[in-house]
Amino acid sequence: MRNILAGCVLALGLTAGLQTTAAAVSPPSSAAIGSPSASTPIASHKCGQGQYWVPSGYAKHGKYRAGHCAPR
Repeated sequence: MRNILAGCVLALGLTAGLQTTAAAVSPPSSAAIGSPSASTPIASHKCGQGQYWVPSGYAKHGKYRAGHCAPR
């Protein structure tokens, strides 16, 4: 009974060990790290006349507010 259990544990260990080496992640190339995608929009905080940009954060009473334009 112990021999069967030891054999199963050994087989499982070998299987797991062989799979981990095959599943190693290769490091990304430096070209992929260089710049953001051209399809990524860049946020622009341009508010209309008589308004200003309020950054996102927590307001009174701990309520979170997203960034928005507010009147002066």
